[in-house]
Amino acid sequence: MSEETPTIVLSVLEAVAATERTDPVDLPPLSDAVDPDALNALFDPSGEQPAPTRFSFCYADHDVTVTADGSVLVDRDEPWSPTLSGTAGTQLPRTDEPLAE
Repeated sequence: MSEETPTIVLSVLEAVAATERTDPVDLPPLSDAVDPDALNALFDPSGEQPAPTRFSFCYADHDVTVTADGSVLVDRDEPWSPTLSGTAGTQLPRTDEPLAE
């Protein structure tokens, strides 16, 4: 993997940090939620086996899903990408109240 290609672990940390509006180093250790080496290996494009369609886990009180194309979704939001500005971490407040009719 080249230096320009971020690992899945780095993408997850950046996506959750953007959602939290914080720095990735201020997040809890990812290893508390998932084995970082195994996650990178699972989605390594040079790996011998194809990546799964999607892999989901809970991290820092967020639902995180990584898809086969390397997209990272946090709380079922739009896929996070470091090239998109203004969309990462955009979330609507959660509520149990029904939407207005």
